[in-house]
Amino acid sequence: MDLAILRETAERVDRESGEIRTESRGMRALQRAYSWTVDRLISRMERAGIPPEPDDVHELVREHMRTDA
Repeated sequence: MDLAILRETAERVDRESGEIRTESRGMRALQRAYSWTVDRLISRMERAGIPPEPDDVHELVREHMRTDA
């Protein structure tokens, strides 16, 4: 009985881990797409001579730029 419960638990954890990995891959792809899009928009703004406003960059992004982490 205990072995059956352990197997069921392991199978559930494996399924959930797979779902989390799939979701994580999707989120990373979406993040790359947003980054690509923002990079293109910033390049267009720079070519048009439009400077960024101080509030244009989110604090989390500023922190990442400062620490590269």
